[in-house]
Amino acid sequence: MNMIENMRELLLHADEMEWTDKSLEGLSEKLLWRNEETGATIALIRFRKGAGIPIKHTHASNQFMYMLSGLYSYPDTGMLLRPGSFYLNEKGNAHGPTVALEETVFVEYYDGPHYPERPSFYDNDEDAR
Repeated sequence: MNMIENMRELLLHADEMEWTDKSLEGLSEKLLWRNEETGATIALIRFRKGAGIPIKHTHASNQFMYMLSGLYSYPDTGMLLRPGSFYLNEKGNAHGPTVALEETVFVEYYDGPHYPERPSFYDNDEDAR
């Protein structure tokens, strides 16, 4: 069998999807894809102005972000993401906290599970997937 015969396709219109609020105030997402076997995901993430991740934390896989709109800051390092920025955070690297200086939207991809254990800023396991 060749690759084309095994290919599956998915088409979503993200602009027609509703944002889903997470338990962290000011954070919502549009989950575009999840691999249930590996934990990998692709999502649109939105932070309202002033919202962010309140503490330094690590991930159980590599995290990739591409900024679509807004300004997203890592105050401890002075890093500022703006539209067109690409960000990679390698598995196990402690980073954060963060804050959205404007309403911010980015595409986020994890190549496996998000966290080694549920971080304290979420109040349920589903939000940490």
